[in-house]
Amino acid sequence: MGEAETGTATQDLMEKMRELRDAYLEVWSKHLIETVNSDSYAEASGAMLNSYLNAAAPFKEPLTEAMLRTLEQLHMPSSADFASLAGRFTNIELQIDNLDAKLDRIEKILAGSPPGQARRRPTAARTRVAVSSFARKPASKRPPAAQAVRGKARKK
Repeated sequence: MGEAETGTATQDLMEKMRELRDAYLEVWSKHLIETVNSDSYAEASGAMLNSYLNAAAPFKEPLTEAMLRTLEQLHMPSSADFASLAGRFTNIELQIDNLDAKLDRIEKILAGSPPGQARRRPTAARTRVAVSSFARKPASKRPPAAQAVRGKARKK
């Protein structure tokens, strides 16, 4: 026998093995699909899952507490920390949206002021001082125009 005949025989043998493997996997696949889709399999897997959950229930709370302590010692956030941060970020986002809406209303009111009035563009420092001093004043000591603007903002 030459090398060509040996190579061909090996390839034929490998091809037969592949066909055998494919047929084997096909038979098992059909059988397992039929088994998994049966009602008896669903009942049996449900019973096993229930027994596992019942057996694991006493260990869940101590395991959770141990994990929280471990995360705390490693200075890592827990899922409760992430949930708290998500709530805070949502609150901050809502407050920023409210401030944006209020600033839009104030801008519209200022745009409607008489053209004879000279309006100068406030610098960042003057704006911060004016806003912070305005925020500290009680409502009764605010100028009437500011009270009217704030009253309209609350009504909308």
